[in-house]
Amino acid sequence: MKRALIVTLIFAAFVTGCAADQARKQGQELIRQGDGQQGLAYLKEQLAQYPDDLKLRNAYEQALIKFVIELQADADNAVRRGDYAAATARYQQILSWDANNYRAKEALVQLEGAAKRDSMIKFARDNKDTRPDEALQVLRQILVDDPNNNQALRIKSDIESRKARETSLKPMLAQALKSPISLQFRDQPLMSVFDIIARIGKVNFIFDRDVPPNLKTTIFARDTTVEDVINLLLATNQLDKKILNDNTIMIYPRRPDKDRDYKDLVMKTFYLNNADPKQVLAMIKQMVKTRDVYIDERLNMIIMRDTAEAVSVAERLIAAQDLPQSEVIFDVEVLEVSNSDLLNLGIAYPDKLTAEFSTDPSPLSLNQLNNINSGNVLVNLGKPQITANFLHRVGDTAVLANPKIRVKNRDKAKVVIGDRLPVITTTNSNGVTSETVNYQDVGLTLNVEPSITNEGDIGVKVTLEVSNLVEKVPTAGGGVAYQIGTRRAETNMSVRDGETQVLAGLLQRTNQTVKAGLPGLGELPILDRIFGNRSDEHKKTEVILMITPRIVRNLAMPGQHVTQFDSGTEASISTDPLRLRDASTVNVNGGGSAPMPVPAAPQPEFQPAPQPVPQPVPQEQSAPAPVRGGGVGRR
Repeated sequence: MKRALIVTLIFAAFVTGCAADQARKQGQELIRQGDGQQGLAYLKEQLAQYPDDLKLRNAYEQALIKFVIELQADADNAVRRGDYAAATARYQQILSWDANNYRAKEALVQLEGAAKRDSMIKFARDNKDTRPDEALQVLRQILVDDPNNNQALRIKSDIESRKARETSLKPMLAQALKSPISLQFRDQPLMSVFDIIARIGKVNFIFDRDVPPNLKTTIFARDTTVEDVINLLLATNQLDKKILNDNTIMIYPRRPDKDRDYKDLVMKTFYLNNADPKQVLAMIKQMVKTRDVYIDERLNMIIMRDTAEAVSVAERLIAAQDLPQSEVIFDVEVLEVSNSDLLNLGIAYPDKLTAEFSTDPSPLSLNQLNNINSGNVLVNLGKPQITANFLHRVGDTAVLANPKIRVKNRDKAKVVIGDRLPVITTTNSNGVTSETVNYQDVGLTLNVEPSITNEGDIGVKVTLEVSNLVEKVPTAGGGVAYQIGTRRAETNMSVRDGETQVLAGLLQRTNQTVKAGLPGLGELPILDRIFGNRSDEHKKTEVILMITPRIVRNLAMPGQHVTQFDSGTEASISTDPLRLRDASTVNVNGGGSAPMPVPAAPQPEFQPAPQPVPQPVPQEQSAPAPVRGGGVGRR
């Protein structure tokens, strides 16, 4: 009775297992046919009937994960399109299958106010230039409800970066200082010259107490700008300036102690995307001569503290170096062509004849051994086999490998296709034997190293090696060694983008003739096929490499304002050179904060420049007077 119960249970389990397996296959077939939701529903229904079937449960879980991922992708695409209704439907569908899906729950919460946030983001985007404070307040409201809103974060970052730049950059002089001026002074007091400039250019001067009061200067300048004249006067008298606002300039002696007192330092953080921070650090120290610089390799970041002029130079140098590397895809075809011709024709005769002697297996006495005769001996001749061979086989085979490799400029890429043969090394030390297993690659090994130019030329260093197992060689210690045949080619070539180069001629030829036959008769030229067997095999193998490079991203060369710019003098680094510009090349009414040469600027709308003043001390009293360090006016 007990045995019958066990048999019944085993039979029931077998039947249940077969039914669950059939249900699993049917559900997977529905999914393969493209009806994923129906197939998943069927698997879920069958899993409720057979909850203990592990294969069925695993199939359901895998199908559910794949289905949820597809729904998630559809919902994300709908959000990017602005179709919030479709996205809401997809997220709700995810929750119907996976009620605890955290991402779908969070997405539904975010979608409730998505339309309102879109209108707020549109307002911030439209007003970030004209009303930045209001736009920033709106963006902060958005980020309270949706802290990970990428659009709001990006616009907020743009506004704050612009405000930080406006705050940190040195004040720019007013457009009035770009008005034309003509001056002619010979050996006149410098303070008097600045007095004239203050009256004509409507600019205030504040002098440090250490500026020598008895400095004299000589200048002859016609039809240039007020700003350029000021810079020239300062440079020729070992003075420097600090711009306090758009029409106020502080003048102080050009000395290291005064530079430490008056020159503002800027803290700038550079986040590098492609350049090596160590190389960038070395470049900044060598070219900008800055000392206060910090590197963080974990964040690929460099922090620099220096003057605004030095930071501006470093910024352009980093922009010229922090560029993405060029990349190229190599479409490689490796073709192994084998031509073989085998003729195996003739009769294979037996190469030996065996005889077996049999006697009574019982022990023999000496008397019996002396009386043995032919009746006591049995001879068993082996059955000779004669085989006729009629084989002629011609082969023309091709084994093709077609890898595609994407590699950065001047980096190395390697492709290995084949097997790894174990090579066992036995070591005996003080009676203790140990074995070490190393692996030898056998097959195809391809190494490429590209060098891409900006014109689209690609220099490629190619190494191709094809190896195969020739023979297993037993060792004295009972191990196995391998004889490996190798064909190797290494070259350095130059190709154009999309041009195919062929590397061929790696040949291996094998000619083998094997004869076997009756002695004498099997050696006759015509009868060797009748009285023997002869096998002639001719084989030739050639490896052909076809390589086609395609540039997917070439180096994006920066503009000329990054690759070539003024960097000041040996004593002072700056992007603003000392120069006297023609007033006609300066756009006075164009707005803008920086004096930029304009090739075809209209003529300035102001009165012509005043005539040269023979005496440097005018009698006008309405213009602001220069102020010396202690607040004492100078005339």
